[in-house]
Amino acid sequence: MLEQAIRLFPALLYTKIQPFFWLYWALWALTLGVIAFVFRWARPRLRERVLKADSHFRAHAHRVRFRSHEHEDAAERRERIALTWFFRFWTNFASAPSLATFSFLVPLYVYWRQMEQGPHWMSMEAVAGLWMMPGVCYGGSMLLSFVLKRVFKRLRPPLQKGDFGHKLVTDPSFPSGHSLTSFCFWTMVPISASLTHSSSATVMALCVVAATTIALTGLSRVYLRVHFPSDVLGGFLIGAIWCGVCLTLLPGYLAR
Repeated sequence: MLEQAIRLFPALLYTKIQPFFWLYWALWALTLGVIAFVFRWARPRLRERVLKADSHFRAHAHRVRFRSHEHEDAAERRERIALTWFFRFWTNFASAPSLATFSFLVPLYVYWRQMEQGPHWMSMEAVAGLWMMPGVCYGGSMLLSFVLKRVFKRLRPPLQKGDFGHKLVTDPSFPSGHSLTSFCFWTMVPISASLTHSSSATVMALCVVAATTIALTGLSRVYLRVHFPSDVLGGFLIGAIWCGVCLTLLPGYLAR
């Protein structure tokens, strides 16, 4: 049964996505333009307050990580290694390879389970289609992150020798791509469960998992000093906008 699902799933994926492909990217381009305009308009008006808040929260994150003040010499800093590895796990868990893998495997797994369980009041194609929403939303968010970083061209936070990502992270800082894409993927997971009439307990459990994963992803980016807090907040706000756009389009097509 699993082999059959793997063989049939690519055709199902094409059948579900092809009808709205061009409309999806038209809405994506419109969303990109609106977000770029709004954030460019807001940036000079909020700049001083944002920089002050960034400085405050970065200093707090540094004290949590190193048990010291930011200006102290690197040799005097004592890093909480276990906590750093904890946040490294979450930042890697929200990376592009992880989310891309989940985007494909989750609807494939649902499709396979539907084939095994037999008839359902919703067709197995409709159920699997609705579980494609996290991946489809994630795909657009990934490209939003790539383009918006090059629109705003914000420099990354200054790194000190020994910091995670030292001399490795060179792409622009705003918005946080991990925060944006993780928000979009995981927000859609409990929504997909709700639309396919999963039990209330399942939906609530997925809400807790999604909220925890999103929050820890954002915290990890600040803790590891690869993003400003405003990059993370901006990623969440952009993610919320894109999720709203996807929710107006995707369910009607993917549930067919």
